[in-house]
Amino acid sequence: MNFLLYDIPAVGTALLFFTLGAGVGHLIVGWIDQLTDIPDDSASRSSLRGPQATWWRHVPLVGTLWPRRSEGRTREPLDCWCLLIELTTALLFAGFVIAVTRFECQQTPEVAPSETWRCVRIFYHLILISLLVAATGTDLREYTIPDSITLTGAAVGLCGATLSGQLQMVHIWVDWNQEIPGFRGPYFPDWLNPHQHLHGLAWSAAGLVAGAGLCWLVRVVSRLLLGRVALGFGDVMLMGMIGSFVGWQAVTLIFLLAPLCAIVLGLIVRLTTGGTFLPYGPFLSVATVIVLFTWKWLWLATRNTFGDVPSLARLGGIAFGALVALLGLIRLYRMIPVARASTTQESENRPPLDEDDA
Repeated sequence: MNFLLYDIPAVGTALLFFTLGAGVGHLIVGWIDQLTDIPDDSASRSSLRGPQATWWRHVPLVGTLWPRRSEGRTREPLDCWCLLIELTTALLFAGFVIAVTRFECQQTPEVAPSETWRCVRIFYHLILISLLVAATGTDLREYTIPDSITLTGAAVGLCGATLSGQLQMVHIWVDWNQEIPGFRGPYFPDWLNPHQHLHGLAWSAAGLVAGAGLCWLVRVVSRLLLGRVALGFGDVMLMGMIGSFVGWQAVTLIFLLAPLCAIVLGLIVRLTTGGTFLPYGPFLSVATVIVLFTWKWLWLATRNTFGDVPSLARLGGIAFGALVALLGLIRLYRMIPVARASTTQESENRPPLDEDDA
């Protein structure tokens, strides 16, 4: 495993994991179809293509490009959807492995696992990326994130962290403010090294609670200020799952980064397609991928804050105040009278949302 990831040329590693990612993406497409009640019409598809072409349907990427002929069309919309899922997963797999092994994007001074555990952590995070692709696919298609994705993922995150004790990107508590260069390093609790498995459970559980708790706080505050929840319960579960893989510090950065992703990507979608509503789950997933790819630099820039309780309290106060201000502006915006036609069109573009919408 070590030879495979660190010693062979980067091109070979990229091609290997691109192929692996395409295969995983192919499985994700089938999983999404099951979760969103899309019938498996492979039999009818194979009859349209001819018996000799049936096996192509099961080849990742290639199967989605194989031409169909049905009612004068050469391709159905689902083919493009499948191709997007498989290609995205393949590119994320290849890019992430190259970022970790060649650019050391997750290498930090205080966390130095052996090369074997570094390899295991790569696959651990590839599982998270796969779950994020599945959650994004279901959220974009049906505006829902099934519990079978988030609960399964949280269980994998907790169990993997506990059984290994070596998969953390950062320890549950590190205080770099106590470092004295040349004399001593940052402060760690004394029990971390003797109880690595307990530490694994602790940082993963803390991440789960922090991720779900932050999103739940948004639900509570938005209900008070807007009269409706701003995030679905599926988003709460998704953030809890993410936190179980990355810990409470990283999931906090993901929570803060997601609104920026929503603004940028939402504006792009608005300008290119005219769409007025997107679910929030994909933005949480994009923010998670960004943090995974840039963790070393994000941590070096913020580690003093995460090791100091007063600084954390100030950061929390600023974030909470910004949230209240944003929700207040949204409420004022909703009070502006608009033409009925525009209101009707907006409601048609937006899926139904109840207080426990996922």
